[in-house]
Amino acid sequence: MVINLKKSILALGVIGLFAISSSCGKKESDATEVASIASDDNAADNSFADLKDAGDQAGITNTTKGYEKSKDTCVKVSVLSFDSIAKKIKLVVDFGTTDCVCKDSRTRRGKITIDYTGALGATGSEVVYTPEKYFVNSYGVSGTKSIKIIDKLTHSVKVENGKITKPDGGVITWKSERTRKMVAGDDTPLFLLDDAYEIEGTSSGTNSVGKTYVFATKTPLLKALGCQWIKSGKLEIQREGKKDAIIDYGNGTCDDKATLNVGTWTKEISAKKW
Repeated sequence: MVINLKKSILALGVIGLFAISSSCGKKESDATEVASIASDDNAADNSFADLKDAGDQAGITNTTKGYEKSKDTCVKVSVLSFDSIAKKIKLVVDFGTTDCVCKDSRTRRGKITIDYTGALGATGSEVVYTPEKYFVNSYGVSGTKSIKIIDKLTHSVKVENGKITKPDGGVITWKSERTRKMVAGDDTPLFLLDDAYEIEGTSSGTNSVGKTYVFATKTPLLKALGCQWIKSGKLEIQREGKKDAIIDYGNGTCDDKATLNVGTWTKEISAKKW
C-alpha cells in the first residue's frame, strides 16, 4: 500500500511554538527574543503550509475532471499541461487579483502553480507549489515548496527561497527541509486520530526585525493527530551572537508543558496548540 496522502500530509505544517510569561531580567528578555523568532518562523511555516491547503480546497484530485472542477466558487483551476505517459501534470489555481473569502474562511488572492510528477502518492512522486503574487490572510508568499514521497511511510518537505511579507510590512526570509515519518496509524487509513509522525529537519532564515536563526531537531519531534501538542522531542534554536536555546517537549505525555534551556538557565514554558 502506498502512503495515504490525506493522512500523511494533513495538518503537518508547523513545528509548534510556545508562550513565555512576561517578567523582568536578562534571561527572560533573551527568552522573549527566542519567542519572537519562533513566532515569525511559525508565520512562514503556516503560510507555506497553506499552499497545499489551497490546492486541496480547490478540489484537486488525480483525475483530469477533478483538476478542471473547483470545489470553491471563487477560484479557477486550469490545466496547463497533461502528459499521461510521463505522468506529469501542471496546473494553476487562480484566486483572482482581489481578496477572496474561501470556504475555510481564509482570504486569498493571486495564483499557485502546481506541478505533479509521478503517480499521485506513489514512491518517488513529487508535488511542487510555486506561488505568484499570492497572499493568504494578507501575508504575501513567494518561493517554492516541494513534497516528495520517499517510501510508503516517509515524505520530505522542502521550501526554498521563501519570503513572507507580513501585513505590517515586515519581511521574513525562510527555507526549510524536513522529513516526516508515520510511526502509527498506517493500518487504519480511514481513521485519522490514531496517526502519529516523527518530524526531523531544519528551518532557517531572518525574522522581520533582522535576527538570523536556525531551528534544528536534536531528537525527532513526535506529533500525534489525537493530541493538540508535540508529545516529545528536542528542538535547538541557533542565533547569531547568542547562546543556543533548546526546547524539550517531554517524554510522550499529551500536555502543553515544555522546557526552555539557554546555557545553564532553564524555564518551564507552555507550548501552543499545534
